[in-house]
Amino acid sequence: MSRLTPANANPLLDLSPREKEVLSLVALGLGNEEIGKLLFISPKTVKNYVTRIKHKLNLENRTQVALYALRKGLVKLEGIE
Repeated sequence: MSRLTPANANPLLDLSPREKEVLSLVALGLGNEEIGKLLFISPKTVKNYVTRIKHKLNLENRTQVALYALRKGLVKLEGIE
């Protein structure tokens, strides 16, 4: 059963603090293993977080997750070439 949300609802509010953290690190281009090391969790756990993020934000893939974070201003790419 799907839930109805207003058109102006902010899906970021549905993310846990850890999911927001993982979202930001994905947007910086880090892989599951790198994110896992930084957050002291397994790469499998990172993968689970990414899957939940995709579901909650209604996104198809990791690239869309990264672009979403960039568009929402969760990360900045200053100094990255």
